[in-house]
Amino acid sequence: MSDTFYLTTPLYYVNGVPHVGHTYTSVIADAIARYKRMCGFQVCSLTGTDEHGLKIERAARQQGLSPQKFTTTYAATFRQAWKKLGLTFDEFIRTTEKRHGEAVVEIFERIKENNFIYLGEYSGNYCVNCEAYTPEGVTDCPDCGRPTEFMTEESYFFKLSAFEEKLLNFYDSNPDFVIPATRMNEIVSFVKGGLKDLSISRTSFSWGIPIPGDEKHIFYVWFDALTGYLAGIGFARQSENFEQYWPADVQLIGKDILRFHAVYWPAFLIAAGLEPPRHILVNGWWTVEGEKMSKSRGNTITTDELIKLVPSDYVKYFLLREIPIGADGNFSYQLLVKRVNSDLANDLGNLSNRILTMIESNCKGQIPESGEAETRDEELKQFSSETIDLFRKNFDSLQINKAIENVWELISMVNKYIVANEPWAMGADPAKKDRLGTVLYYSAETLRIIAILMAPIIPTGTASILKQLGVSKPTEDHRIPQLAWGELEMGSPIGKIQAIYPRLDQEELLSRVEEERQQKESPSSAAQDTDVTAQKEEIGIEDFAKVEMRVGKIVSAERVPKSDKLLKVQVDIGSEVRQVVAGIGEEYAPEDLPGRLVAVVTNLKPVKLMGVESNGMLVAAANKGKPVLVAFNEPVRLGARLQ
Repeated sequence: MSDTFYLTTPLYYVNGVPHVGHTYTSVIADAIARYKRMCGFQVCSLTGTDEHGLKIERAARQQGLSPQKFTTTYAATFRQAWKKLGLTFDEFIRTTEKRHGEAVVEIFERIKENNFIYLGEYSGNYCVNCEAYTPEGVTDCPDCGRPTEFMTEESYFFKLSAFEEKLLNFYDSNPDFVIPATRMNEIVSFVKGGLKDLSISRTSFSWGIPIPGDEKHIFYVWFDALTGYLAGIGFARQSENFEQYWPADVQLIGKDILRFHAVYWPAFLIAAGLEPPRHILVNGWWTVEGEKMSKSRGNTITTDELIKLVPSDYVKYFLLREIPIGADGNFSYQLLVKRVNSDLANDLGNLSNRILTMIESNCKGQIPESGEAETRDEELKQFSSETIDLFRKNFDSLQINKAIENVWELISMVNKYIVANEPWAMGADPAKKDRLGTVLYYSAETLRIIAILMAPIIPTGTASILKQLGVSKPTEDHRIPQLAWGELEMGSPIGKIQAIYPRLDQEELLSRVEEERQQKESPSSAAQDTDVTAQKEEIGIEDFAKVEMRVGKIVSAERVPKSDKLLKVQVDIGSEVRQVVAGIGEEYAPEDLPGRLVAVVTNLKPVKLMGVESNGMLVAAANKGKPVLVAFNEPVRLGARLQ
């Protein structure tokens, strides 16, 4: 068995900021990478961004930016998001990098040399969103449902039709190439339906990698982007590094890009004389409170929002525990609170605190000596060993949620063991000192095993548990295949006891969610100044007329409890005094606001922020990310409408 392991996330398309869907795939990748490292593998994990194509060119134009500046900005948000969430990747590849361009040209030349590329003309319905032509006669994209545009252009073609039998033979020899099996069946059925040659270049736009020798053509975005998995490990540059890691062991994707990865990608590789990846792991989509996530619905859960509101271990645990990989999931903060409070706070957190507190109070803060084992002790030891085996079996087969369930069965077992032995009743009886030591040792040793098994999934909390148990060895240096009973050193001091996973207060969290979203929607909370040259979508005067803004005078202001940003402001708008909650508390002192004239949006629906009702919004500009309230230089009547 090779001692290297290479896995990849998709190269995320940079037409928006990372959201819970991107986060889910990256969290899976991080957990697999950590697990494989703890199994002794030399791991390379890759992520990155897909930055070419017509959709990017148009989006950049709409914002008045060059495509390069546009993609650089968004690529940075992905890098920063994974870093803040504590996800570690060895390589980050951007398709605008020079090393990537070299790799695309290299694989093209190899395929061309093997006579699988020719020049022709293509006409058809093209989906700008998916960067793909639809089947003949199909006007709406079968992948995203959006309407297509009819295009005719000269194109280089890849002889995909020559690979139908080759691919079917490959699938037959590698039945678990696509995981789960239902997705493998979809691909086999698709290929058996017949394959047509694939257009791999475009002349109708310019944002892409030029084809050498015919630079009016640029590479089709999927031929371009897929090659990033090769470029990131040195293809066409560092042959030794590339040969060490390729073929990829696991490539993680969402179900919407399955055809590109399970049909086109292995065909490209076989045509270039390269091995296809070993496994394509397909994850499902996340809805939000039962609805499809979309910008138009305003229900997108961004990664930045998750990072601000919830500890990273809670996010990782919820995403990995809630659904099996391959199934669709439903995200809501209520479900997250319920899951982490039940599992992390009540089960694991309380177990850790319970065991360590009893060791501190009964054994002078040292891991006790274990005496003669009784039946219950041996049963716990045996169950722990069986759990290690089951955990490894399920994690190795990429059934991560099942592996987590195995550990939670062990948590339940040790809780029952503690209840059955009643160690809290033994402390006052000197005759039961040895038995107390045995029970607490077995409990602590089981906790050590639990922490090591869960380290790839919730690394922050498990590292704390091991530290509190007095284990000095860094978490990543433990080896799960060698994990065995009895390695907790008797007589060693435990660390300072601290809460591992505090409970989340649902009402407080939901208030913070609402505050965050209101801040995001408010002009006073813009992350950066808008470029005045940027082109935005135009609206009619009737749209502007829907927003009712009036002149008001601040009567009083006070801070909202438990919030640094929010102020509760009473505003006189002539006909009445309105209560408005404004996110200006870091820039304006409450005592400086009374008497100030402000502009107020008065026809917004009432909302509650941190439990305080808000009936409007103060209008402000953004100056380097800080709100500046709109003011009036001349006398104006209270309640006068802004026009």
